[in-house]
Amino acid sequence: MEEELYGLFERYTAMPHGSERIDAIREAVKKADKWGDDYWRLKNRYQLAIEQYRYDDSGKVLPMIAEYVAIFEKKYFDTGKSPTHQQLGEYLYLLDLALNVFGILPQLPLTQGRQLEEQYWNALKRFGYGKADYYDRRYFQLRYEDRLEEAEEVFELWEEERQGSARQVTSCEGCIKSIQIRHKLHQGKRDEALKLARPLMDGTIQCSYEPWRSFRLFMNNSRNRGDLGGMKYYGRQLTRRLGWDENADEMSLLSYYALLDIPRGLKTVETSIDEIFHKWNQCSRWRGFMEAWLFFSQAAHTYETVSLAMPKTFPLYREDGQYNTAELAQWFHEGALEIARKFDERNQSSYYQNKMQRAWDGMQKMTGESNE
Repeated sequence: MEEELYGLFERYTAMPHGSERIDAIREAVKKADKWGDDYWRLKNRYQLAIEQYRYDDSGKVLPMIAEYVAIFEKKYFDTGKSPTHQQLGEYLYLLDLALNVFGILPQLPLTQGRQLEEQYWNALKRFGYGKADYYDRRYFQLRYEDRLEEAEEVFELWEEERQGSARQVTSCEGCIKSIQIRHKLHQGKRDEALKLARPLMDGTIQCSYEPWRSFRLFMNNSRNRGDLGGMKYYGRQLTRRLGWDENADEMSLLSYYALLDIPRGLKTVETSIDEIFHKWNQCSRWRGFMEAWLFFSQAAHTYETVSLAMPKTFPLYREDGQYNTAELAQWFHEGALEIARKFDERNQSSYYQNKMQRAWDGMQKMTGESNE
């Protein structure tokens, strides 16, 4: 039994990331459940949650995280047994991940987010871990709620925890730098943020999310500021990584293509939009719709209609493939705004709607158009 379960693990870890690997992990989960092997029940669920989060749809992972947590706590909380160091690290990492997933699903109420925060805090305290990762999640959630003074206080606690000697859940230097970079940008200190980001951009500091994450962050910051030169520079860095960087998301380049390469942007819509339509991750849907809105709003100044091969499930689908750009811009704007309002209603703020306005204002500044 043990050999067969290990063999299933070896088989799926040797597979390329994606749907086939996910299916293979699901089969391994079923086998471990059938045989009641708690070690593999936990191991396979952890692998499935991470695979779905990174390579499928991060909005789908909460049920698997909940299963993992229930098995772990029953085995180690109720019996007094001690988990291995690796199991403990995986348990805490999934509690951390659950808070991130909460942030991308606006249908989950704030009360559930508070419960997840409390569960994470208690687990960190129980096992003697530092609280930096808790403060990281709390900082960004407070910003989403427009509670900026409290967010700054929590960021200071995060910095204090990072300087302490306690073991933290996250030790990735690149991810720690990214938090500091975003904080500097929140403060409007772009030059200081760039100084922090250079080791990530040039590869001096290695991280599986970098340098894509930093290039995209500064491209969007340039867009929102109306800085065409900055947008061109960071957009070029991102386009060079398409096709081989596992973090690459060409939909995030639509506002860049709107200014510099509309035909390529149209191709990107054709190849990527169907995936966006099926996302559970509402933050990804919102970003995709916002990018499409900005793209078609700009394209409408050059083309009244465009030829697109859109999925038949698209509400504006046309058999002849001819679409009015202004109508497309309006549809995607309404879709993005609907999602933004759901997030803001949940968070009792105007954070997401304000982000849309900043993106729009920046694009108008670069194109010389007045705000409508």
